[in-house]
Amino acid sequence: MFLLGIKHCSFESLTWKRSREQRMCYLKHILDTELLISRTKEEIVELLGDEYNHYYVDRWKYFVHDLKTIPYKMYLEIEFRNNTVSDCKVRLV
Repeated sequence: MFLLGIKHCSFESLTWKRSREQRMCYLKHILDTELLISRTKEEIVELLGDEYNHYYVDRWKYFVHDLKTIPYKMYLEIEFRNNTVSDCKVRLV
């Protein structure tokens, strides 16, 4: 993420939900602090919003950024096991 010039910011749930433009700023904090690990689906919805993720699916995606220099979109991908977050990572699609 350093190569992308991502600025580090402490996570703010309300800003994440209201401003997609600010999400890049929060990625490093979310991943470095393992902020989402072991949280339930209900807690993730409270922190990040639902963003059209289906409750019964165990892999959720949250749009982060549209990369203009390459034809990809960046997402935060969250994987659940037994209704709690087991892994989260950045995914280019």
